[in-house]
Amino acid sequence: MSWSRSSSVERLPPDPVGDVIAASLAEIFPAATIHLVYSPADASLPVVTPGPTTSSATAPGPDGWQVTCILEVQGPIAALITPDSTPLLQLLHALPRAALRAASQFRGRHSTPDPLGPPLRRALRDTIVIELVAEYAPSVDAVPAALIAETLEYLIELSGTRVEAHQLTHGVIITDALPESPRLRFDYPGDLREAKRAPVLFDGLRSVLVVDSEGHARSELQRHRLDRLAPTADPRTPPAEFVDNGSLVAEASRRMGGVGFFLRADRTIWVFVDGQPLVLRRGEHWTAFPLELTGFIAKMIDGGRAAPIVVEAAFIVSAQGHGAILAVVDDPGLLDDIVSAKDRYDLRDEFDPPAMRAETRLHHLLDAENLDGQTLARLAALDGATIVDRAGNLLAYGAIVTSSDSQHEGARTSAAKTLSETADVTLKVSEDGDITIFRDGEMTATLLGR
Repeated sequence: MSWSRSSSVERLPPDPVGDVIAASLAEIFPAATIHLVYSPADASLPVVTPGPTTSSATAPGPDGWQVTCILEVQGPIAALITPDSTPLLQLLHALPRAALRAASQFRGRHSTPDPLGPPLRRALRDTIVIELVAEYAPSVDAVPAALIAETLEYLIELSGTRVEAHQLTHGVIITDALPESPRLRFDYPGDLREAKRAPVLFDGLRSVLVVDSEGHARSELQRHRLDRLAPTADPRTPPAEFVDNGSLVAEASRRMGGVGFFLRADRTIWVFVDGQPLVLRRGEHWTAFPLELTGFIAKMIDGGRAAPIVVEAAFIVSAQGHGAILAVVDDPGLLDDIVSAKDRYDLRDEFDPPAMRAETRLHHLLDAENLDGQTLARLAALDGATIVDRAGNLLAYGAIVTSSDSQHEGARTSAAKTLSETADVTLKVSEDGDITIFRDGEMTATLLGR
């Protein structure tokens, strides 16, 4: 995560609002470098070299100045971005505009050179995301930023509420997919604040609340009755449970269009646009989802069925707060010197039954022949590494990978780095939700970080 400020003239204006938007963008999109360039209001704008991994926007800055916000993706991730990386490129180009629109709302309130206090920093971070969601996808162009802001504020309120000693969950989708006019008018979220049972009824797990772009609550959409309000002939596989049953919100926004919000029991807030996870709020900070991670992994392993399975499993483990190591290996034989035979699922038939150890006997009880992301995530939650080949066949799970460098860094990080020297790609999921990619013994990127 990095950002900097510079000026087209010798002096650099104080800009505490700019400092916060630059730091916020670095958190939201950690794969990018953020640069703010200041020019006098009557001067020429800086020249920004266009490219597939660079985006920029310009707006009025501090009094007498204009500011250009530049986002540039560099390093290994940049090499994997192509013109087909549509969701990622869309996010990349929307972020500078969203940040500068948010900054314009705060400059009048904070005209001193003093740093912004914590409440203003939090509000500015949230406003950047509100502006981002309001413009991100064509299907949500009609959703006012004010409604997104009110919804987010309500979810933040609920995140600190407990009912019968349990944290609340809540799911809502904002869309104009329901054509009929409502019989009764319920303003969201205003009219629901007084109804204590509302977030329990629309928990985002079994039922999601449908709200139109005018802020009127219209109807619930139940998990087992999706086709009643949201029929679909789309043959795509519904989103997996990578957000701990928040997939109902994802599926509802995919079928009906619009933007979905899901408050998880762990107080994180997840935002979906047209079925795709866009950003999440965790600990008052926002992070963008790595929308093209599956494509990146597929390129790293040169194709194959493994990429979407491994990425899905990594998301599931990340959402559930477990740690894990997931790897893809081209040649199973390369594991002979680094993974014990007892942990090798692919070698389960090479032992005589009387000589089998207890761990080896368990391999024969697993239903892992046609591996999917949820099964892989369940295995990956065990201590040790879980390894598949490019075709998505399970090779090992619970595998202990030893490393001589473990005394200088975490054991899981050390093991992932060591395994990546043999594997095509290794993903390390930490207990705080980070997903780190290793290749050839080096860290390539960290995603979903706090």
